[in-house]
Amino acid sequence: MQGQNESARLGAVLIGAQDLVDVVPAIGATSCTAATAARASRGDNVMPNYLLTAGGNIGSFPWSFTMKATAPGTEATVETAWASGIAAMYGSAGFAGDLSTATELTFTSTSTADAAWKQTTKTETTHAISGTGTGALPYQIAAIVTWRTNQATKYGHGRWYVAGFAPVALAAGGFMWSATATANLVTAVNAALTAWGTTFTPVVLHRKGTISGPGPLTTDPIIKGDVSDKAAVQRRRGDKATVTRSDLTF
Repeated sequence: MQGQNESARLGAVLIGAQDLVDVVPAIGATSCTAATAARASRGDNVMPNYLLTAGGNIGSFPWSFTMKATAPGTEATVETAWASGIAAMYGSAGFAGDLSTATELTFTSTSTADAAWKQTTKTETTHAISGTGTGALPYQIAAIVTWRTNQATKYGHGRWYVAGFAPVALAAGGFMWSATATANLVTAVNAALTAWGTTFTPVVLHRKGTISGPGPLTTDPIIKGDVSDKAAVQRRRGDKATVTRSDLTF
């Protein structure tokens, strides 16, 4: 009984210590552990979290991609930079030429997230930037932009599915993106990175903890990125499509 009481007392001491002791994050990582979440709920000085979204339409089909970030500035300041970067990306002449005229960027938004990365307030910017390419590929076909952290694992990266291309973006044979289209997308994303500057730090969020990797609700800063020349399929993009079926004759 005495040993059980001693164990219970020690456990209570350790639990109480969570509010006093920070867990040291990995080098270059920005962590939001249980301790920092507790401090945030008390209103202590924690750098704000932001949820960034860009979206529009491919004809009647909606598209969007997101990014998570931390920044010392306000929601309005972050949205100004985010909107400027995405506008520069979709306004890049080469990239616009690879997108269908049916593809349009219509909005960007920045939401302030709480310590659990749940949306609170939101600032939105309206856009009207369309592609200039002739024709359109199926709305599920996308190019992948991969964002990488210093974690060389499957949980150490994030990705954008960029859709809405015209047939001109395909290489001969139609199975891969052409070298020109790939280079145009790289140039466009680099234009966004330049516009963002140091206003915010893009991060990969780990909502759940891993056995030997990041803990729950921790982030790692994005340190590099790349574009694949493989044409990918984003199956969820067609979830809201209305399907028409034609019967066979038996």
